[in-house]
Amino acid sequence: MGTKFTFALALTITQAVFSLLMYFTGFQTEKLATGQYIQWLGFVIMFVVLWLGIKAVREEREHGAISYGQAVGAGVVISLLSGLMTSVYTFIHFKFINTSFVDYQMEILRGRWAEAGLTDPQMEQAENMTRMMMGPAMSAVMTCVGMLIVGLILSLIIAAFVKRAAPLNAEPAP
Repeated sequence: MGTKFTFALALTITQAVFSLLMYFTGFQTEKLATGQYIQWLGFVIMFVVLWLGIKAVREEREHGAISYGQAVGAGVVISLLSGLMTSVYTFIHFKFINTSFVDYQMEILRGRWAEAGLTDPQMEQAENMTRMMMGPAMSAVMTCVGMLIVGLILSLIIAAFVKRAAPLNAEPAP
């Protein structure tokens, strides 16, 4: 579990640093509309760390062999551990660091709702629901679930390239 935890921790730290960079550069506040597009870089970061993590798990195995299922499993474990740790950071980030994130998000959403023709009472109802769903606690839960789902999808892709059969003359592990 050491290698998987190490890469889960690395993924958590890179996600936290990326989130802080987005905040301090204004892409989670004043420039949130643009920041929503830049946020996709988080998936690239996750892909790279998962790729490196699954390869590291493969290399520590006997004969450097790993099946497709084992590679997917390693990626899912890394994603799950990182999702749990990142969800704690997400709660802290939105509760204590970027406390006005929901306000900036609501500003963008209200403009979109107005363009869609929603009435003021409809917008008020939608805003109440949205604020509840975007609070620090729900954001933390959604981060964990999202990282697990995205991690599974990325692991399914990465495992196809990282899998390696044991040499034919290798003795089976006991």
